[in-house]
Amino acid sequence: MNLLRELKIKYLTGDILTRLLLINCGVFVILLLLDITFTLFSYGEDKFAFIVCNYPWSPYLIAKRPWCLVTSLFASGGLWNLLFNMVMLYWLGGVFLRFYTSNNLRGLYIMGGIAGMLLFTAVFMLFPSLQLKDWTQNMPLCSACILAFCTALALRAPNWTEPIPLVGPIKVKYIVITLAAVDVALIPHVNPAYDAAHLGAAAIGWLFYYMLRKGKDITAPVTAVAVLIDRIFSKKR
Repeated sequence: MNLLRELKIKYLTGDILTRLLLINCGVFVILLLLDITFTLFSYGEDKFAFIVCNYPWSPYLIAKRPWCLVTSLFASGGLWNLLFNMVMLYWLGGVFLRFYTSNNLRGLYIMGGIAGMLLFTAVFMLFPSLQLKDWTQNMPLCSACILAFCTALALRAPNWTEPIPLVGPIKVKYIVITLAAVDVALIPHVNPAYDAAHLGAAAIGWLFYYMLRKGKDITAPVTAVAVLIDRIFSKKR
C-alpha cells in the first residue's frame, strides 16, 4: 500500500512526462495481472486482456469495447516493446521538452494515437483482403503516440546532438529515424495497417510543427480537455 501511495504522490506532483511513464507502466502491469488471472481460471483466449484493451480495426468491436479508445493509447506489445517505448519516451520526451511545452507533449501523444487509430481502421476497410490474413488485428498504440512527438522534435531540432554510450554524440534526426525503424521491426507480423498507423502519427507530428510555425497550436483542444479533467478530479480530491 505504501508503494501505491508513493506512486500516487509521484503522479500528482510529477510533470507530464512522469505521468505518461507511470500510466504506461501501470496499464501494462494491470493487463498482465488480469491475463494471469484469466489464465488461472481458463477464461478467454491467450492474452485476453491485452487483446480487448488494444485498438481493433473493426468499428463493431470498437462499439463493444469503447474503453479501448483510451487503454490502447498506453498499451505496448509485450515486455520488450514496453521497455523500448519507455526508454524512447523518457529520453526523447525529455529532449522534446527543451524545445516545446508539456501541453505540446501531451497533445501530440494523444493526437498521434488518434491518427494511428484512424489510419489503422482505414487500411483494413479500404483493403478487405487484409481482414482475411492470419495476423493480429488489434493494435497497441503507445509506439505510434511516441513517434508523433519524436517527428516534431526531429523537425524542430534535427541537428541537436545527444550522447549515446559507446557511440558518442549523435544528431537527433538520426536517432529518431533509427528508433522508428527499430520500432517497426519490433511489430509482430508484417501488417501494412501497423505501418499506416505509424505514418499517420508521424504526419501529426509534421502537421504540428508546420502549423506552429504559422502561430497555430493544434494541440490546444487536447490541453483544454486535459485541464477540464484535472479540475474535475481536483474537486473530488
